[in-house]
Amino acid sequence: MVTALKRAWQLITGVPRPPEALSPLAAKHAHFQRLLHANNQVLALMADMEEKLSGDYLFDFQYILAAVNQLRQETTALVEALNQMGGQRYQDLAQALDRIMAAVEEVLERRWEIPEAPLVLGFEELNAGMIEVVGGKNANLAEIKNRLGLPVPPGFAVSSYAYKCFLDYNQLGERITATLKQWRLDDLDSLAQVSEDLKAMINAAQVPPELETAMVKAYDRLADQLGSRPLLALRSSAVGEDLTFTFAGQYATYLNVPATEMAARYKDIVASLFTPRALFYYKNKGFREEEMAMGVMVLPMVQSQASGVLFTRQTELADQEVALINAVWGLGKYAVSGRVYPDHYLAAYQPLGQIVKQIIPPKPEMLVSLPEGGVKEVPVPAKQVKAPCLNESQITQLVEWAVMLESHFGKPQDVEWALDAADKLWLLQCRPLKVPTPKGAEPRPRLVKDYPVLLEQGTVVCRGVGSGPVVMVRQDQDLKNFPVGGVLVARHTSPKYVTVMPNAAAIITDTGSPTGHMALLAREFQIPTIINTGRATQVLSPGQVVTVDAYYNNIYEGEVPELLEAPGGKGNDLADTQVFQTLKTLVKKVVPLNLVNPQEATFTPAHCQTIHDIVRFAHEVSMREMFKLTEGEFQDHQGVVELESELPFKVAILDLGGGLKRSLRSKIRPQQILSIPFKAFWEGLAAMRWPQAKPAGVKSFASVFVNTDAEGAQGGAPYRDQSYLILSKNYMNFSIHLGYHFSTVEAYVSDQINDNYLTFNFQGGGSTPERRERRVRLIETIIDHLHLNYQRQGDHLEARLAKYPAAEMACRLRLLGKLTLYTKQLDMVMFSDGIVDWYIKDFLQEHVKIEEKQ
Repeated sequence: MVTALKRAWQLITGVPRPPEALSPLAAKHAHFQRLLHANNQVLALMADMEEKLSGDYLFDFQYILAAVNQLRQETTALVEALNQMGGQRYQDLAQALDRIMAAVEEVLERRWEIPEAPLVLGFEELNAGMIEVVGGKNANLAEIKNRLGLPVPPGFAVSSYAYKCFLDYNQLGERITATLKQWRLDDLDSLAQVSEDLKAMINAAQVPPELETAMVKAYDRLADQLGSRPLLALRSSAVGEDLTFTFAGQYATYLNVPATEMAARYKDIVASLFTPRALFYYKNKGFREEEMAMGVMVLPMVQSQASGVLFTRQTELADQEVALINAVWGLGKYAVSGRVYPDHYLAAYQPLGQIVKQIIPPKPEMLVSLPEGGVKEVPVPAKQVKAPCLNESQITQLVEWAVMLESHFGKPQDVEWALDAADKLWLLQCRPLKVPTPKGAEPRPRLVKDYPVLLEQGTVVCRGVGSGPVVMVRQDQDLKNFPVGGVLVARHTSPKYVTVMPNAAAIITDTGSPTGHMALLAREFQIPTIINTGRATQVLSPGQVVTVDAYYNNIYEGEVPELLEAPGGKGNDLADTQVFQTLKTLVKKVVPLNLVNPQEATFTPAHCQTIHDIVRFAHEVSMREMFKLTEGEFQDHQGVVELESELPFKVAILDLGGGLKRSLRSKIRPQQILSIPFKAFWEGLAAMRWPQAKPAGVKSFASVFVNTDAEGAQGGAPYRDQSYLILSKNYMNFSIHLGYHFSTVEAYVSDQINDNYLTFNFQGGGSTPERRERRVRLIETIIDHLHLNYQRQGDHLEARLAKYPAAEMACRLRLLGKLTLYTKQLDMVMFSDGIVDWYIKDFLQEHVKIEEKQ
């Protein structure tokens, strides 16, 4: 211990001392350094958590758990270090931390539990309020049957509690959770393996005998009700499916299933929870493991002569009184998969059912049920290939239902329907329809001149503009390593593209349906998308840069700045997820700062309400502790002295040895400074003028000071500036308070290059968010020109430089000194981005270039 302390002392001071004399100081300084390190770690974590709430970043619960765990570790280290420095006099701060972390843990422990319920329930027992019991798909369809009296086949639901029993019976719960935790949202390479591992667990499991018995009994009741033993349709009905998020095409559906295969298909649907695209979707949308509970819908198979989709609003004409109907021959799978281009009807609400527009393309194939079970693609009879699937009365019937459904649920709906052999229409599914927010007048030109138009046909399914290189997707493997900003071009639409939608600038396909799964997902991710171009895969080439205008259905060669610079952008589609709301709640217990003014009576551990308060208190008090050292704590202690200078801020100095010329006075002048790094830093500070002159071209600063008192005072009342300096011959740690600015510069400079380093931490405050952003942008740009490695999050910036010769370290320290005072002088002139750019240019020309020449 003595040897370690001696080495620490020599590193800090450059002066050898007897170990028995240096131990108290070296120990206190080591704890102080530990506290400073933890302080910076916590600040960086808080900035990162705030950034995640901007909506521009993907994150999951693993991120939250990891962030909270690191916060706990670093803040605990910080509090322990302060107690070591202060002789355990801050136990009340440890108690405050325990109290705050308990509130944080309470947020994390708020978990949804699958409600106990019968394993199987008939549709007659269900309603829309039972989503957590049987999943969204079951609850919605039963609501339509029982409350609205619309034609829905009789059926039954396998509950989410049955899913829990399935996991418990096979002891899978903990295994699944552990496996899911092995995969992070940013690690797509391991996604396929995690998916295979999870599906293997499900496939190897057994359906509990009591569940299989319950399903058989429910089927027997259904058969008695129908007077026949029907083949079945089994569909996923996961908790959360078809609510805020669609999960369109992510989970399995099995058609024309014999009753003897119910248990096997049930397992297959459960396994579909864990396909790569479903896992990506659930993580991307912020769901937790326990929210992946799967219910299953069981219906008698409707032997359809035609099937399709009804949108109660046309998604791109949501403000118009029309419904959109798509139809294909045979089973409806081809209507939503993009396999067949369907009939397209726009039907008015007034007069009810009047056809506003219709497109009847050839439909050469259809999917049909086989008598023994299963489905098969067959040719459409020649006389039906170009014939419409629906007549006017059937279209009117669907529009009548659209009115009832939208009125009952209070929002647009996405409905699947089927027309049986007896010409009776049935409803098979109903879920909320995501409709784009209405837009005002479009600022974009309809056609941009001087840019070749490569394609000008197709169907817009999600409006927007995107540009990038063409990425041709012909096989699933083409989705691997999909580049950020690529334009996905494919022959058919597919819900598998969900895994690359966060990276895609736009999507173009040759064929597809605007009511298909991929179209729903494209709107959910707000990806500009044009389908049914007919020949995009022939006209466009891999790597070719294109601009997709999904407002006016044009695809241009090259990048079109006039379109890309127009207003617009993606919304925060994570805002309604539990993971986002959890992080938002946590941030409120972590980030807000209530302890602003150290001079106030409330600046105490008892008044700490957040982690930020803990850190603020500990950092401020640690400075005081460092300056409480008495003569008995180390030999030849020179005490704390005050720096006397012309600059308008107070600096208290603690010399660890060799940093100052000895003096009996309690105040020293800059000329008495011997510390190599601080001498350089002070030269930069002292070289700056106070106040700064106005830039050329601005008549008077007074003419632009239009901010209110409230604008300038955001962040709390200012307190008296007090800065603290610890130094030795080769070391400095300068904690600088200038108004609302707080920065720390630490450096070690000697003839040993490998020992040399400097760190610079800046934390802004006060003023408006716009001015804070401009201030830190100025600092960031200049730091970048100084070639420091840096990270910036919000208005917190951390920079570092190491292993440079002493002369170059001194040069950087002089410039940091200049920058410190420069930014303080500019606080009240950050009134525009242009003026910030001017000051960046001014500093680089007047200071950086001059230093580099010397």
